[in-house]
Amino acid sequence: MNNDHGLSLVSSAGEDNQPVGTSYRLVARGEIDLATAPQLADSLQSLIDQGATLVVLDTAAVHFLDSSGLRVIINSANKLSDAGGRLLIEGMSGAVQRVLEVSGVIERYRS
Repeated sequence: MNNDHGLSLVSSAGEDNQPVGTSYRLVARGEIDLATAPQLADSLQSLIDQGATLVVLDTAAVHFLDSSGLRVIINSANKLSDAGGRLLIEGMSGAVQRVLEVSGVIERYRS
């Protein structure tokens, strides 16, 4: 998905777009901020609603993350955890890594 605020999300599952167990990969590109965080929240919630127990969020191409994006990540991770699942962040860009380090939650999301 693309929007005018610079966030692109691509969800993938297994072969033929069938989920591998209940694991999903979500690739985020661009900015995760006040304008785009709801889009990320919706995408993550959709995966949770589909029964995901592992979501790998690839943020290698995210060049900006603010507190609203961080809140979406933490809330989604908590929802997955409550369901016995886990959210991992892969390919952390410098911007994402800095925010997660400063907030003290980086170890929770390392893959």
